Amino acid sequence: MKTSAALLALGLTFSSGLSASAQTTPDEAQRLTGLFQSYFGAEPGVVTVTPSGPSYATRIDLMPLIGKMQVPGFSASVTRVELTITPQGPGKWQVDQNQPLSAAVRVEGQFDMKAQIGTIAGTGIFDEALGTFASTSAEFRAIAVEQTITQQNQVERSSYTIASLKVQSASNGMGGNVDGSSTQSYSGFRQTTSILAAADGSAPALDFTVSSPAGTQTTSYSGHRVEALNDLLIWAMAHASREKLVNGQAELKDKLRAALPIFSRISSTSTQNAITVNSVIGQFSADKIDTTFNATGIVSDGMVRAKLTVSGFKPPEGIVPPFAASLIPENFSIDSRISDFDLKAPVSMIIDTFDLSTVPLLPSNIEALLPLTLTSADGVIIELGLSEVIAKAFDFKAEGKMTAGGLSAPAGSALLKLKGLDETMAALQAAPPEMGMAQMMPVILLAKGLAKQEADGYLAWTIESTPQGSVTINGNDLSKITGGQ
Repeated sequence: MKTSAALLALGLTFSSGLSASAQTTPDEAQRLTGLFQSYFGAEPGVVTVTPSGPSYATRIDLMPLIGKMQVPGFSASVTRVELTITPQGPGKWQVDQNQPLSAAVRVEGQFDMKAQIGTIAGTGIFDEALGTFASTSAEFRAIAVEQTITQQNQVERSSYTIASLKVQSASNGMGGNVDGSSTQSYSGFRQTTSILAAADGSAPALDFTVSSPAGTQTTSYSGHRVEALNDLLIWAMAHASREKLVNGQAELKDKLRAALPIFSRISSTSTQNAITVNSVIGQFSADKIDTTFNATGIVSDGMVRAKLTVSGFKPPEGIVPPFAASLIPENFSIDSRISDFDLKAPVSMIIDTFDLSTVPLLPSNIEALLPLTLTSADGVIIELGLSEVIAKAFDFKAEGKMTAGGLSAPAGSALLKLKGLDETMAALQAAPPEMGMAQMMPVILLAKGLAKQEADGYLAWTIESTPQGSVTINGNDLSKITGGQ
């Protein structure tokens, strides 16, 4: 989940030039109006700032902008954002919000969305030195979203509700490079999706509901290019027409380059508790789902890592045949990582070569050139961190690392460990003959013969491959084992 759209908008609009005074004045209100308005183009009436005692009453109304949009079939509406901005001394401002919010977007025959938030109650301290909020705290209550998407012959309808979403954030830094963190927690999440059967019979109807009573997410980031991104936004709003964009694209490219790498690093962890998925075949559930994500920005030494952990998984009753009940994973984790790739080079190539005056915007040969810039001669590193699948019958672990995409053939190594092979074989042998499980036995017996018995009771297989194309399992050449096939 994300922080308040209103607070986020204010984080953008406060990007430069605020100078808190000891008391509110009409002149300062007029200056603030002009500053905030610059983020929404030249359309008057979008921003209004008036003195109100020790604070400034601020209103952001996007309807004048929306009314100017000439897109066939498009319509939208959004509640005016009402804020109270109070000077807190040189360079700092307190921003408060307490209101309901609603929005609707419609593209006739394609998309229809309605969203409501019963109450947004939030406060934050904007710091000019950061160009963003030094801290925020907000709660969103009674969130409800409904949407309909129509694509070709199929219609998808979905809705979700959240009883409460609480958000807190903090940031620090200077010179447009901001480090920060945020924590979010929700309660009462429920999503319902209904995909209608295709009119031509090419796809059946599908209905399912996902729910979770509570969950949390923590995010941290470093090197966020706040000033450059805000500068880019102001420029884009001032050049909203195609003619202005084409005439100013050299300046646009400079501003895009200045905004790189967007951020240096970002990391997040999340937990969803007591997940249930109700479908036409029954209820799937898990006690907990944990995710971890880490990534670099648009840099030359890129890295992305994702880990998924599921605890207490249960399939619907009655869909698993008795012989396979002990083979269904109850807990599992998958930890993957890709590194040593270059995002900066292809993005820079796109910025350097796009031309807004032409169709297409990019030269025809760029699709062939972009992949070549992603990897060096040494290739990228693909890793499987310690991952595990646990069922009643077995415990399987795996980890490995390989290099691919360079001038040499892929090469690497992996370690596989399994406890419960005999129990797994017994379960497969109990399967009805018509299921064909017996055909797997020769492969399983071969794997058992190649395994190394570990002191902890696991069978282990060390698999190694070389750029020359050879593959060994615990030192045994696989080509010799399989007769060179």
